[in-house]
Amino acid sequence: MATEHDRIDVVFASSVRQRAMSALRDRLREVESPLVESAEADDQLRYQLGSVLDDVESYTSAALTGEFRTARLTEEIGVTRAMHGIHPSESIRAAIEMFGVLLPEVIRELRAGGGDDAATLAAAVTLNAAIMRRVGLGSVSYASFLLKRVNNSHRDERNRIARELHDRAAHSIGVAIQDLELHDIYRDEDPEHAREKIVQAAALMRDALAAVRETAQELRFSTESHGGLREAVAEYMHVHVPDAIEAGVTVTGDLGRLPSEVTEEMFIVLREAVRNGVRHATPRSIRVTIEMHDGKAVAKVQDDGVGFDMTRTRPGIGLLSMSERIKLLGGDLLVSSIEGAGTTVTITVPVTEVQ
Repeated sequence: MATEHDRIDVVFASSVRQRAMSALRDRLREVESPLVESAEADDQLRYQLGSVLDDVESYTSAALTGEFRTARLTEEIGVTRAMHGIHPSESIRAAIEMFGVLLPEVIRELRAGGGDDAATLAAAVTLNAAIMRRVGLGSVSYASFLLKRVNNSHRDERNRIARELHDRAAHSIGVAIQDLELHDIYRDEDPEHAREKIVQAAALMRDALAAVRETAQELRFSTESHGGLREAVAEYMHVHVPDAIEAGVTVTGDLGRLPSEVTEEMFIVLREAVRNGVRHATPRSIRVTIEMHDGKAVAKVQDDGVGFDMTRTRPGIGLLSMSERIKLLGGDLLVSSIEGAGTTVTITVPVTEVQ
């Protein structure tokens, strides 16, 4: 542990900081890091490097216990990277490169100021601790942001199911009850009318039962229980796409390379896209294609229905939830539509192969 004897006086001039940032930027470009691909990410990296050097400058024994500054902004950087789909492994790689760049600078400045071996070692330990603390804080905020997104997606799915039950099952049951009450009113005065109400009530109850069964069946649907993504999508379309609509699934490449959690999320999004097409597009056909190429899984749901004007239609909760799920996988969702020419939903997800 550091002592007062180890305390050092060092100030890193702006020229040193600029030189270190330039070297770090060059290293990260060599490994094609996304942390230098945008001005925002580059500014955050520069801030992190500068604040690490600030910690070394203000080094005391207390610093080794984790009393570092700028924790709040570091957490914000973690959230920003999560929003842009930058994996924590990129932050760790940048941390390793940063330590490699800054350690020689720290040693050089300490030696120039007369620092001994003990002070140099203590400053090196402080440098490592300052960098790793930021990695830790950033990773926690990254994970917290993703968990929030997961919770939002689950909430949206629960709300969708609640709407399904309310709009179909609860509505049908409510109207059926009214018909039964009317049957009691007409039973003596108009028996024929009363019988019609019984028939209507029975039909409404059957519709409510079908809605509940469909919802329960959807909740049981999974890629694992159906043997894979292609099989699950095909079975869903077989059950839920009317016979009057031509439907098909085409797969190119080995979907077995996708982790199960990825295929499950992709299935949920594809299922929602198919459902939207059936309910809102009045199509003659719906096609699902899934391709594996260039390190990506690309899936499309295409219908030849009525389409819509994208300049005048705002995305609904369902579409936003679909987009959130794909973003959690580090991917993108794109919707294209033309009035009278159908709609295409395209999802692209990077492939992390199953080991």
